[in-house]
Amino acid sequence: LILPMDLGIIIPEDSEVHSYLELMKGIRLEKYFDNRKQRIGRNKKNRVQILHAILFGQMVNVRSTREIAKACRNDIRFIYLTGGMNPPSHTLINEVINELNLSLESLMVEINQEIMKREEIEIEKLYVDGTKIEADANKYTFVWTKQVIKSREKLYIKISKAIAKWNEIFKENGYKETKEKTTYKSRYLEKTRNRMIGIVDKLGISFSYGKGKRKTEIQRVYEQITEYRDKLAEYEEKLNIAGERNSYSKTDHDATFMHMKEDHMKNAQLKPGYNVQIGVSKEYIMMVDAYQNRSDQKTFEPFMEKYNLAYERYPKYPVADAGYGSYENYRYCQSKGMGLYQKYNSWAKEKEKKYKTNSYRFDNFKINDEGTRICPKGRKYPEIGRYISSNSKYKKTIIVYECESCEGCSLKKQCTKAQENRQSKIIEGWDTLREEVRNNLDSSLGIELRIQRSIQVEGAFGVIKEDMKFRRFTRTTMIGIKKEIYLIVIGYNLKKYHNKKYRLIS
Repeated sequence: LILPMDLGIIIPEDSEVHSYLELMKGIRLEKYFDNRKQRIGRNKKNRVQILHAILFGQMVNVRSTREIAKACRNDIRFIYLTGGMNPPSHTLINEVINELNLSLESLMVEINQEIMKREEIEIEKLYVDGTKIEADANKYTFVWTKQVIKSREKLYIKISKAIAKWNEIFKENGYKETKEKTTYKSRYLEKTRNRMIGIVDKLGISFSYGKGKRKTEIQRVYEQITEYRDKLAEYEEKLNIAGERNSYSKTDHDATFMHMKEDHMKNAQLKPGYNVQIGVSKEYIMMVDAYQNRSDQKTFEPFMEKYNLAYERYPKYPVADAGYGSYENYRYCQSKGMGLYQKYNSWAKEKEKKYKTNSYRFDNFKINDEGTRICPKGRKYPEIGRYISSNSKYKKTIIVYECESCEGCSLKKQCTKAQENRQSKIIEGWDTLREEVRNNLDSSLGIELRIQRSIQVEGAFGVIKEDMKFRRFTRTTMIGIKKEIYLIVIGYNLKKYHNKKYRLIS
């Protein structure tokens, strides 16, 4: 008999284990597993204890399944959490992670709620930002949507020529011509191919194969149609996988090729990756998600909806950088009662003297008593028309302005360089939205929020990338990488709680 029998006695009081158990005491981890499935054979090892080892491993930066399995054999903290059970293998640890599916998101939110019971978190303030993280895929496995479309267009021409050749061969026999089209589907070519087989069999024509045997014209056309059918089906599959994206990776179909900050070749090379978005409040990551969009603008609305679903409220002050400022996002914030604290693209430029004194910019044109804008040459720049854009779910009216005449104008070259073919287009109400954003961001509260956004969000990404050494996913597909990023964030928040706890004590 060796004393002490309880390993917890010999673990130091300031160990991360005690902070971890403090937060996990009120969380029932067994509900995240489906206990209805019964396997024949040996009894399964305790999934909850293995999950404790996984979550604690994320907290102390032991993330790989092999490292966790090794720690369960040798590290007293892991042995204590697993109850001294027979150490699990790395395959079993991976199996437990896979059994969780996307319930890791609910677990992350539940842990955050436990932290909120112990700390005052200003949940109405959310600092949002994103970063590109490389996928577990080779950078030369790209498939470009535009290139596939171009190749498909060329294939359409070849198909039409093959069908025309077939019709020319059999029109003398009185057979109905196969219809030529401008575009084709693989299903149509399959039907055409089957019809060809029927005609060939009816006429008793036999195909020849092998070395030294000459193929007939009929056989060549038939084989061409078969080849084109297979190639067209391949293009259709590629476009279906890509969806609305411009690219994807052959080894991870959910990954999109993006520009990464780490560009060791210095040639702006695109790499397969995911756009990871986080929302930080009081130094804790309250929400995280991954998207296939390269731009941050389109991720803002679904990210806020996910935050509302988790915490049953929208943040009053969602603070973000210029990548999120757009007409659609501002209108969305207004509809949900959120403040406009997201910079727009020209926000920083507007503060420059060069921007303010540039007389050729449409925004700097003078306005006469009639309310008409006047160009630098003194000529009128009236509104010539309006149209409603169909690219947005919010009604967006585009107003078009044009100079009354540019003939004989000595400033034409400089002025039209800043405008679009003597025209300027603005969104109705855009000036009002920008004015509200400027007032919000330049207020004392706005300045404080901007400072905190830089500190908290960039600091969180710095810890994840530098301290936790997480720069590339080790899992593939959207389901796999979301599991990984949820575990990373859980470990980050647990570690942050422990550090802040002992920071206050000291």
